[in-house]
Amino acid sequence: MRLKRGGNEQGQVAIELLGAIPYLALALIASLQMIFAVATVQATSTAARAAARTVSQGDGDPTVSAQRAVPSWVASRMTVDVGSGPRPEVTVHASIPIIFPGLIDGPRVTRTAWFDPEQGTSSWG
Repeated sequence: MRLKRGGNEQGQVAIELLGAIPYLALALIASLQMIFAVATVQATSTAARAAARTVSQGDGDPTVSAQRAVPSWVASRMTVDVGSGPRPEVTVHASIPIIFPGLIDGPRVTRTAWFDPEQGTSSWG
């Protein structure tokens, strides 16, 4: 014996899915933005270390070294500042790309690195 339900419930699942799609899209956009942010912070740290290594060895342009160490989408949004002194530090600034460009400017990431200047050749080579 079948019990008869009150009312027609055909299509209810489809309507519920349509209601959930905006939340799923928002979660996807937030996840992608977080990936961009983490990748930019990591790349900025890598660029700062590469530029500081170049300054400590005195064998090139630290800006070029920083740009070669990161993907082009980070390098195009990056600036490099070199300090002075006995242990010069390099500060790299980069902006995090925003998924919807033009809405707001991306937050800036700043990383600083330094290496002690090279003191001749090492004992192993």
